[in-house]
Amino acid sequence: MINRDVAFWDDVASHPMVSPHVFMDREPSSLAPLVQHEGVLPLASKNGGVLFVSIDPLGMVREMHTMYKPEGWGREVALFGKQFVEEAFKVCSLITTNEQEGHWRSAPPKSYGWKPSGGFREVGLSKRVRLWLLTREAWIASPVGRKMQCQ
Repeated sequence: MINRDVAFWDDVASHPMVSPHVFMDREPSSLAPLVQHEGVLPLASKNGGVLFVSIDPLGMVREMHTMYKPEGWGREVALFGKQFVEEAFKVCSLITTNEQEGHWRSAPPKSYGWKPSGGFREVGLSKRVRLWLLTREAWIASPVGRKMQCQ
């Protein structure tokens, strides 16, 4: 599940259907500094995965970056996504992510307990983004989180 293989992540991020959303019209580059950083929890399945990046000094808050090649869209993301969130909450209390306006795949699943924090905003990137938050408590109380607790 934990995967620090830079070649794997660079392959996923450079896929033509993925790259525009990862790099948001900036020049693509290697994810090595991110994937190899000790403050990042890189969880992968066959066609992609999730990077949980620590954004506070204590590691209690993680920013989630999801990237999958088209072969992993749908069933693979649904199967592994809940496992990845469960794993992340072993080391943090709050997860954030950003939804890119006009890119529905970037919206987190509400069935996990995600809540938007305001509307879309200009942030100096090519797309406006909306911040989403997921607390450990909201995850445990969500339909998917409750099901994970029963396993």
